[in-house]
Amino acid sequence: MRKMDEPVCSWCLMLGLLLLAQRGYGQRRDIDPIDPGRPDQTNGTSVVQKHFVQLEGGLRYQHGRSSRTYNYPALTVRYGLLDRVELRVGTGFEESMPVSRERSHRGIGAPELGTRVYLWDSKGWLPQAALTATATLPVGQKELRPSNPEARLRLGFSNSLTDAITLTYTYGYGWVQNAAEQKYAVKLSTKLSKRFSMYGEAFGTTQTRSRPDNEVDMGLLWLVRPNLQLDVAGGAGISHAAPAFFVTTGASIRLPY
Repeated sequence: MRKMDEPVCSWCLMLGLLLLAQRGYGQRRDIDPIDPGRPDQTNGTSVVQKHFVQLEGGLRYQHGRSSRTYNYPALTVRYGLLDRVELRVGTGFEESMPVSRERSHRGIGAPELGTRVYLWDSKGWLPQAALTATATLPVGQKELRPSNPEARLRLGFSNSLTDAITLTYTYGYGWVQNAAEQKYAVKLSTKLSKRFSMYGEAFGTTQTRSRPDNEVDMGLLWLVRPNLQLDVAGGAGISHAAPAFFVTTGASIRLPY
């Protein structure tokens, strides 16, 4: 029963977020629509408005070359500390199942703490920019956490090519497991209507003395209300070290409205 109860609880949590959005909507209408960092890997350049809280949660299944991984759910909480600065914390319940049928590992994943600083607005061809810094702590299930703290920096840029099309791209550098890590992501997104948008993305990771992990994905976003967005996305690996494929779906809500 335990294996079935956890996904059910995850869906109950997401349903609760939808009800909160219903209650918060309508209090104010002079604020920009929510701009979450999920489900894409580029993560954007937006910062949560001062004194607002944004919850971003979802379910994810990844079919790797040597293991299958379930996240139910993964959750990130973002808080607008200042006009151009936000704080964030993320974690989630994770299960990793080796293809070799060895014992699976289940538990709370390592928490990630961080901040994002909005650097400048776009002007002409000068992109909008933000810097994100995070640290993953060696806390949680032993098999699902790093042995030492891991630090990462990511510089993100965004250009509005037209009223409906946006190009977002990021570069990241990190110090993980006694190795240097570099990350890139490029996303092209377009508005299909007032409520729906979609994106295509390429992203990858390289580490010292390791093969590169390169992937592509696509996603569909539904802006249900100005403070609530639902998403679904899927992708595939295009390099030998990358997972075969992944799928994810989730919800993001900004509170109080």
